[in-house]
Amino acid sequence: MKRRKLLFLSILFIICICCTACFIHNRSSAAEAQRVVLLIDSSAEMDCTEIIAEDCRDGCADYCKDTRTILYVNTENQIIEKSIYGEEQTIEIEGIGLTETVSNVQYSPDAGSIYFIYEGKIYQYSINDKTLTKKTDGIASSWRKTYLWQDNESGCKLIDNGECSELYYINTKSGSEQKVCTEWIQSIGQVQGNKIYALEVYANAQHDSSTVDLRNRIIEIDLSDGSTETLQELGNWMQGNYLFACNEENLIYVQIKGQKENVYRINLSTGAKKKIYSTRNTVVGLAVN
Repeated sequence: MKRRKLLFLSILFIICICCTACFIHNRSSAAEAQRVVLLIDSSAEMDCTEIIAEDCRDGCADYCKDTRTILYVNTENQIIEKSIYGEEQTIEIEGIGLTETVSNVQYSPDAGSIYFIYEGKIYQYSINDKTLTKKTDGIASSWRKTYLWQDNESGCKLIDNGECSELYYINTKSGSEQKVCTEWIQSIGQVQGNKIYALEVYANAQHDSSTVDLRNRIIEIDLSDGSTETLQELGNWMQGNYLFACNEENLIYVQIKGQKENVYRINLSTGAKKKIYSTRNTVVGLAVN
């Protein structure tokens, strides 16, 4: 009897040790998680490189192929440019004192200036001559891309009307703003020809219940008539935020599952889907190199 009791206590002790070790390992793993920008190689292998952006504040980083640098807002409300090799510098904006309302910093199409949202307005700041120009009213965002420039005069932006998002095609030179469509759009991505990709939230009503299931999907919007086409269902809206990018052949997006953030590729011609990368770090930016 004593022998059985001793064996039971020994097994219980081993289980407690194992559980404690697992708990410590999980806490250690969680503590080691970093905020990173993922660069996806455009080759057939589509290798991923992680650039650490630990002080990135708002989960909306941008990347420039020409300079091989990332751009983001840090926790001190500073705009930081960081090389893929680790060197970084602060871009000082003359004329205004940036606060926690600055977000959505992006490179301009010609890489000669940067854009950012500040107090609900989109500004352009020239790196060379240090000039600051208000481009248009915008929508503030702490984690999503809500505007996109094709060149320094034309592009797209989202405006929140209080119930959903309105997508506009804008030209700052002529001052025109043409509404393309009204959807529950969270974020917009790269323009391909006359189409733009967007992350949409939609309500999926339950057949046998009065509850509504909010879900995410990536859609393709025709800028000429506002028509949409679903490219990929992403699942429940509460599962986490999603980032996406694209080139001429592939759409790449991040989906949070458990403690990992998985990167998937969709071939735009065939619709074939494949997981190409997985990380325990927090992805705050995604770009195709």
